[in-house]
Amino acid sequence: KAGTYIVSDSVHLHSNGKDTTGHLEIGFRFHEKGYEPKYERVNLGLGNGVDISIAGNQRDQELHAYTVLQQHTKIITFEHHLHAPGERMCLEAIWGYTIETLSCVGYDHNWVRGYAYDDDATPLLPKGTILHIVGYMNNTQTNPNIPDPRNWQGSGNRSVTNMFIDLGMRVSMSDEQFFDEMEKRRSDLNLGPNDHVIGCPLCLAPLVAPIAQSESPLPEREAD
Repeated sequence: KAGTYIVSDSVHLHSNGKDTTGHLEIGFRFHEKGYEPKYERVNLGLGNGVDISIAGNQRDQELHAYTVLQQHTKIITFEHHLHAPGERMCLEAIWGYTIETLSCVGYDHNWVRGYAYDDDATPLLPKGTILHIVGYMNNTQTNPNIPDPRNWQGSGNRSVTNMFIDLGMRVSMSDEQFFDEMEKRRSDLNLGPNDHVIGCPLCLAPLVAPIAQSESPLPEREAD
């Protein structure tokens, strides 16, 4: 509402070596009054800002982070966030012995992008799925974003320090919503028993929906 203040401790501005007037624009899109979302957004800590250690004059360095889904989850977007040494990030889903790459895209810190999945390609992942991100770092003179490749780099908010996070949007689903989403995916893609769809490990599994427990008590058995 009018008069509201918005405060951020991480706007990612970086010194350019001279006095400069910064200008930052933030846009908002509001729903109509009374709008109630169908799903609840999930905030996952998928990243690792503690163990970042990037050696100087080396490329093809890797960073790894994992998290376990505590709820059935639908992934809406993949937004890899690295800093200057970052060249690429991949997102994997691990379910049982199955490991699938959901996204794997290049990175340029001059223009950070988010990638939205098509409606029939949004990953539908059961709780217990392990999400794994891999960041590929290039701290050499072949990376034009590096000011001095001789320097070791750790974590921090500045462009000359590093972050390693997936900032993508995800929503949680109840058991009923999860089954409905998988049924819709099977129908929309006309999936048969011999098909496979990436990002939905249970779409073609012979699932049985949970059976609601009867409220009426079972009849008592007479003693012999």
